[in-house]
Amino acid sequence: MKNEIIIFSVIFSTIAPAILATTHLSIYVALPTFLLVFVIAYLTYLLVNVKWDYKGLYAYAQDFHPLVGYMFLASWLGSYYPYTIYTAIYIPYYVLNLDGITAVIISLMVEVIIVVALLTNFYYIFPIIAFSQLALALPFGWKLGLGVTPPIPSLFLDILSSSVIIVCITLSTFIKADKRFSNYILYSVLIGGTMLFYSSFLSPSSLAVYGEAIGNFGLIMAEFLMIKNLLSGLQRENIVKYLAIASIPLVGIGNLNYTLFYNTLIVPSVALLYVSLFLSFLSVFKYFNSLKIKILGSIALFLFIYGEYNVITTSKGYLLYEAIGALILSILIGISVYSKRKHSFNSIRDLGKNF
Repeated sequence: MKNEIIIFSVIFSTIAPAILATTHLSIYVALPTFLLVFVIAYLTYLLVNVKWDYKGLYAYAQDFHPLVGYMFLASWLGSYYPYTIYTAIYIPYYVLNLDGITAVIISLMVEVIIVVALLTNFYYIFPIIAFSQLALALPFGWKLGLGVTPPIPSLFLDILSSSVIIVCITLSTFIKADKRFSNYILYSVLIGGTMLFYSSFLSPSSLAVYGEAIGNFGLIMAEFLMIKNLLSGLQRENIVKYLAIASIPLVGIGNLNYTLFYNTLIVPSVALLYVSLFLSFLSVFKYFNSLKIKILGSIALFLFIYGEYNVITTSKGYLLYEAIGALILSILIGISVYSKRKHSFNSIRDLGKNF
């Protein structure tokens, strides 16, 4: 990408500022949450200054170790592709609080618009997404209302849970851009942090919910774009159109029982997200020798571990088995691909020795 406005708006869309503006957390949660959030954002900024290409986090995980790279690939794709489907369900039913045929039509419209924009490379949709949700999330007409401060025993856990609120900023690593634009990552998070801050003492207006809906729409678009970029970097771009087109009937199926569909997909998706982030951020310890950066890297890894722990411990019944099964499957797929690639490499090397 070379257009500065598009690059900024893509990155800005990954933090979904309107969602941050409507969190309404306690100020005692919001401020430490932002500090932890900034750790992840700053490390992302450092990583794109090592290399910034379509392979994104996958390239970093591969540099750490090929096995880690393949496990990342399985877990990341297993996390984000379902996200592009169940979030289209989430917008009408959970954000806009709609039901019936209206919710069905909106969920399908969301997915169709995104698929068309993705397949036609209409990336000018990102400035529309970014700045429209920003406008709707500005605190004009909002009323004073402090976020509820949790009891001291649960305050620390609430901070940890909220600290991964913008992990999607890591999607910005999958852009092919000039490193001089890497500051956009920090600018985006600072703007988002400001919105997180004022949401702690202001109650959003009725218009803010539409900004939140656009924020979720933007996340789907960004995620689909990064899947496309990654697969393009792996010379597998032809798969994208099949994944994109398949998402539309899958959203249609999700409307049959939106609660079951959403819950069934989100738990393994989030579980895989945290393990993929953990695997890719191991590269921080390979690229950087600074003790300060390694401490920040350790903090980020701890947050991802806690996120994973939180998913596992709060999941019950079949959702727990789904989460654990998804983790095991992604690891096994990574090991299988690594073993096959290593065997192929050794065969070619041995063949070369015979000449």
